Amino acid sequence: MNQAQFNEICETTARALHLDPSKQGERYSLFIDEVEVLLDFDAAEDADTLFFYIDLGDASPHDRAQVCEQLLDLNLRTHGTLRGAYGFEAGSARAVFCGELRDDEALDGEFVAEMLRFHFQETQKAREMIGPGASESHGALLTNLLA
Repeated sequence: MNQAQFNEICETTARALHLDPSKQGERYSLFIDEVEVLLDFDAAEDADTLFFYIDLGDASPHDRAQVCEQLLDLNLRTHGTLRGAYGFEAGSARAVFCGELRDDEALDGEFVAEMLRFHFQETQKAREMIGPGASESHGALLTNLLA
């Protein structure tokens, strides 16, 4: 996959989800039910993979240790069913789900949209656990996570 193919996949994905994509440099940001989902591609790192990041919310300072513990527990329970892992971005204090879709899966916008819907639904409990912060990100994931 090259950058032009990635761009087309992201635009088609947004259309399939009935969303308006926001392009920031070479990345795309989508808001599904007010929750930011970042789509990323880096040919130098892995030209066959589309990476996606679902914002799970902002953990309050006194809850961070507990949130990290719960995210680790989720990783143990879902490692065989999800295409990614739960994590915590310390710089922004945001919990995220980091996933990947490989080019050998015949990546196209419809497939990516289907996978984003699935992972968005599967991460609902994590967003509820962390609190309302995911819908209040206003682009925080895009500006902080991969800066």
